Amino acid sequence: MAILAQFDLVKPRFSKDDPRMEGFYSSTQYVNGLAERHPGFIWRESNEDQKRLDELWGEGYLYTLSLWKDPEALKDFLYRTPHDEFRRRGPEWFLPLRGPRVVLWWVDNNHFPTLEEAHEKMTLLYEIGPSLQAFDLKSSTLPAVIY
Repeated sequence: MAILAQFDLVKPRFSKDDPRMEGFYSSTQYVNGLAERHPGFIWRESNEDQKRLDELWGEGYLYTLSLWKDPEALKDFLYRTPHDEFRRRGPEWFLPLRGPRVVLWWVDNNHFPTLEEAHEKMTLLYEIGPSLQAFDLKSSTLPAVIY
């Protein structure tokens, strides 16, 4: 059985100790708790590897790497829980990115994705667009076509 891997990349507008970021950093534990209590949530990487993230994307980024039952469960968490309020505030805290900032892909239910895997999937999404190997929230409900 396959489950959904999700990777979200953001670049903060300001340093962590800047008062304008306080709303984001003070809510992180609360929002992570919302996710972890959601019925569609499976796993979230909690030992974030900032050094490896910097090597793959450059300095200054933050990320979330998680597993969900399916796209509908992830969308329910993102848009129909208090998380949505924080999501809408994203432009206050984060710079727009040139490419995609979220990538989704299917993994076996006993697989835990890595930053390297997320980088590969994000690169695929950026270079060729949504596919069976890497897609985004908008394309997660499109019918699968195999050529």
